Amino acid sequence: GEEAAPASIIGIVLSEAFKGGWIVIAASIGALGSFFSGSTTVSNLTFGSVQEIAAETIGVNVNAMLALQAVGASAGNGICLNNIISACTVTGLVIGEGKIIAKTAKFVLAFIVIATLIMLAFLFGEA
Repeated sequence: GEEAAPASIIGIVLSEAFKGGWIVIAASIGALGSFFSGSTTVSNLTFGSVQEIAAETIGVNVNAMLALQAVGASAGNGICLNNIISACTVTGLVIGEGKIIAKTAKFVLAFIVIATLIMLAFLFGEA
């Protein structure tokens, strides 16, 4: 059944462990997916159902959690090796990928932090 699906198991177990803290790591999960896969779409397909289940488990708006997933996945492209290698090849830039990641990671992190803060204000701020 659906309860035995890997996304359900991961979503339920991790969200029960992190509780409301899941919101803080949600965008980072999306970024991690893009880092490994090289694609926002693949990250969203891989982790979207986990985020949905986590949101339902901790009682947070599902659309808000999926938005954090998408934002994180988009930001994660800035540290994705596939994209960095492709960009270096196309532009003829000869520099180590680690040096590029070191420069782009701070912007990716800032983007994730800002998006998370905005979402926290949206979810828990006074109307």
